[in-house]
Amino acid sequence: MRITNSSLIVFRTKGYDKVLRLSQYIGDFQPEAQVNGLAGDSFIALICNKSDAIIFSVSIMIQRYKVFFNDCLLSISTADLALCGVCREMIADLDRKSVGEMITQFESSGIHSYCVCYEDPEAFFTMFTGFYQIIEAAGGIVRHPSGKYLFIKRFGKWDLPKGKIEKGESPELAALREVREECGIAKLKIMSELPSTYHTYELEGNRILKKTWWFAMDYNDGLVTKPQTEEGITEATWLVPSQFDMVLGNTYRSIAELIGEVSWNTGETA
Repeated sequence: MRITNSSLIVFRTKGYDKVLRLSQYIGDFQPEAQVNGLAGDSFIALICNKSDAIIFSVSIMIQRYKVFFNDCLLSISTADLALCGVCREMIADLDRKSVGEMITQFESSGIHSYCVCYEDPEAFFTMFTGFYQIIEAAGGIVRHPSGKYLFIKRFGKWDLPKGKIEKGESPELAALREVREECGIAKLKIMSELPSTYHTYELEGNRILKKTWWFAMDYNDGLVTKPQTEEGITEATWLVPSQFDMVLGNTYRSIAELIGEVSWNTGETA
């Protein structure tokens, strides 16, 4: 199992429709391993039990998949893209039985980071997802012209606004609805699609893999918010990048990595 690195964008970006993103930790960030633009599919996963683009550049890692079991990272990639200093396993032949055994063993191992190296990471990841029931959600990275970004505090932890996609609803409409409902703001505009994230949990004895679609949104109105308290949200706050350390100190590993993989560079309009 091995880990990946992708990055977030903000506004005008293209070609992310094929990018799946499961992520949750900032510590594996390797800028030297990044390339400008999208040169291939990048996947990051999170697994647990229980625009006018101005000021951002984006870098996406290629052919790497991250999967999180609580705070433990399972990564999938080719051998040449495996991270240094992380335990790794080389897979010569891919079969469903061995992948199932690997999942079961990793779930109970407590290993913090582990890499599985295979010549075709996409094929491995496809077989891996076959062990889970897929549920989809959607959310937004919301930027205000002031340079602030919208975060929420849900059940005592910093998070980003997101929620389950309703039947017949598109990911885009679901993301807009969830941000409106959870933060009490309107006049949102989707600027681009971001890499998706995945996390898993167990429900009634079944393994669940939740895919969250992420979208970069533009919001050009007042900064007053109204957190959706009935959903456990106590704060909906606008923060500048220099305040992100506060978030990183009390968030989920997936959100921490999502934040860490963004290039928060101020610059001119793309």
